[in-house]
Amino acid sequence: MLINRTPTPRERLAQAVQTLEQDGQAVLATLVHIEGNAPYPIGTQMLIRADGRFYGQLTGGCAEQAIADQAVLVLQGGENQLHRYGLDSPFFDIQLPCGSGIDVFFDCQLKLNDLRADLDQLENRIPVTRCIERLTKQYLPTTRLMLFGQGPIMLSLTRLALASGFDVICCAQNDATRNLLGEHEFVVEPSAHAADLLRSVDPFTAVVSLFHEHDLEIPILAQAVHSDAFYLGALGSRRTHQERLSKLAAQGVVESLCAKINGPVGLAIGATTPEQIAVSILAEVIEQMNAGN
Repeated sequence: MLINRTPTPRERLAQAVQTLEQDGQAVLATLVHIEGNAPYPIGTQMLIRADGRFYGQLTGGCAEQAIADQAVLVLQGGENQLHRYGLDSPFFDIQLPCGSGIDVFFDCQLKLNDLRADLDQLENRIPVTRCIERLTKQYLPTTRLMLFGQGPIMLSLTRLALASGFDVICCAQNDATRNLLGEHEFVVEPSAHAADLLRSVDPFTAVVSLFHEHDLEIPILAQAVHSDAFYLGALGSRRTHQERLSKLAAQGVVESLCAKINGPVGLAIGATTPEQIAVSILAEVIEQMNAGN
């Protein structure tokens, strides 16, 4: 089964729903085959409106306008179509990098109720599977980053993750951190809600502890290791991490569960500032996220 890697699948479906509600028609163009190399993976999608405006990319700028123009023609004809671009394509004036070729399926027979149902599932963090031409495509819920703790690393990591397309939930330790984060860009929860938040963790969630007072993280980590999180990390030195593991073991957390915690958190890139540490953490999260696909 193809695992979806379309950027912001939830937003793409939301755009399709909104366009159908407003205009009554739209085309969803899906990359279904690649011969050679391509900047986007199979399953990537563009949404094209009847006036030619489009959302998303399939080729990184090489053929988007041609794809949008073709989508308008497909929409006018009313029949779904499959077209080749690049290598062995009848559109000889459109060349793709490295001489590659791609097949794009144009779906102009979108059903609003089906799209609404798919979007509702994604918003409830339930994967959606659809058959599109020659492939089975699975839309996955937006990856979520759940942060616990305090300080400037939390702020930097939140901003970086949001810019990278993640959903973010911050469980701030104190008022100073909550005030630093603000409440209009992302969800902020008081630390008293940590247990409730952890019960909502799913396989598309990464959990990171950013406490400086490490005793506060032990009950959170003791619960988090039993969750379905695909990534679990905790801030601190190697010595701090060993002390953390000892405290968890004293609470009855077995070694195999403790091993799920990435500590010290983040890739070893020599990071020294909050911003650099945030980059290292998000890079490790992405590495494990992509390894799972």
